[in-house]
Amino acid sequence: MGLRITNDFLHKYVLKATLPVALHNRYIVEGASTEERIVCISFDCDVDEDMERVPSLLDVLRDEKIHISFAIVGNLANKYPIRVKEILEKGHEIVNHSFSHPKNFGSIGCNQMEKEIRSFQTFMISEFGYRPEGFRAPHLMRKYSRILFRILKEEGLYDSSYVGRGILKIDDVVEVALTSCPEHYQVCFDYWHHFQLPLLKSSFNKFFNLWELLLSEEYFINVFLDSNLISDAFLKEMIRRVSEDFKFLRLKDIAKKFARTLTVHNL
Repeated sequence: MGLRITNDFLHKYVLKATLPVALHNRYIVEGASTEERIVCISFDCDVDEDMERVPSLLDVLRDEKIHISFAIVGNLANKYPIRVKEILEKGHEIVNHSFSHPKNFGSIGCNQMEKEIRSFQTFMISEFGYRPEGFRAPHLMRKYSRILFRILKEEGLYDSSYVGRGILKIDDVVEVALTSCPEHYQVCFDYWHHFQLPLLKSSFNKFFNLWELLLSEEYFINVFLDSNLISDAFLKEMIRRVSEDFKFLRLKDIAKKFARTLTVHNL
């Protein structure tokens, strides 16, 4: 992985200088917040190590009595059917994360994008009798995609692939935005950009200070984590810091709750 320097000052200001340039064309979602305080946590499962972590994560979630969402790649769902069944049996949600997790998902052609999304839907229904209700793009989405929202509308799926705040309807599809980092609004608040970037990383203390800042300022927070990167103790600490006036919900619970009340935003 290479040497990384832990320096909160450099991490904050180097990213403040570089992200606006690197992500100058990122489509940032600005949606409605919720009247009640809600936290959504999801795990993206892209590699074998993610699926191997599932049993331990499920134990933590059982002990904490919360239900969350797992965005899983179709190839991994096919390879780890027992893990998929465990997730569903324990009341968690599985989100369509494409079938093969292409690196350039945002720029692939219409036919390939349709195949990635619809193959996952067909597979989950055929193998597990489960129809996923939402989608998250591999590596998230940077630009608005009319093609993506058309496919999702046809499949009846909500989306959670864009960074920003709140919930809105884009082209008649419910978008549950991944909450922006308080310091770097161009990226979502996650583990990866705090600890996995080349050369620089922030301290754990800094991460949890920002987490508490979000919890104090936002009514709706949507974060995703890479299951192979975080420890059980790290997840427990994130949950511990959430006050009792917050409610943990799955992404599909949010999408259903607001589907009828949101104003459609056509681009």
